[in-house]
Amino acid sequence: MRKILKDTCIFASLMILTVFAFSIAGVGFTEEIKLVFMLFILAFIIAVINCVFDEKTSFSILTGYLVKYVAVSVIVIAFGFIVGWFYPSNFWMAFIYVGVVTAVVYALDSVKTESDIEEINDMVRRSKNEAKEFIPLSQRKGWKVLLVLILSVAVLGGISAAGYFKFAKNFCLAGIAVSLSAVVVLAVILAVYLALHFIRKKKTNLL
Repeated sequence: MRKILKDTCIFASLMILTVFAFSIAGVGFTEEIKLVFMLFILAFIIAVINCVFDEKTSFSILTGYLVKYVAVSVIVIAFGFIVGWFYPSNFWMAFIYVGVVTAVVYALDSVKTESDIEEINDMVRRSKNEAKEFIPLSQRKGWKVLLVLILSVAVLGGISAAGYFKFAKNFCLAGIAVSLSAVVVLAVILAVYLALHFIRKKKTNLL
């Protein structure tokens, strides 16, 4: 699943770059096209820093993501000020956007890691001719991580809603929209996770 998502993002990026490259020849370098290319430049910078971070540090998964969240937020804010995305009144929006992306990525990584560990344990048990031991939901961390992330992103949405009355309304509404969308995505991932858990449990009981 992770490979499919990665390949989808790569193909989508290539298609977007190709379409907008042809659009430049037809309509010129419009603001929309400029925005897309700036986003790709920012994504490249973050990807390079993320790669260097993973190679040079040895934090735990949670600590690593927290450090990355702060570092990426600072980079996004700095880049946003340079290209004119942010101003003193709305730069705080970067923390919401980066937080939402970090939450989704961390959730996917946590669930994938848990699945890999379980698969390795099953291989070890099979090699020793031991019966497969099904881990109960109460001992699993994946769904708990997802639930915490859903609550965290919901809090970000609440902060945006509170900011609606004090800051620029358009930016606050954007923060609410992004946060709510992330909550929906995480909730769907959680639902799929729980569904797969109970399907595996049923199959194990049948065995």
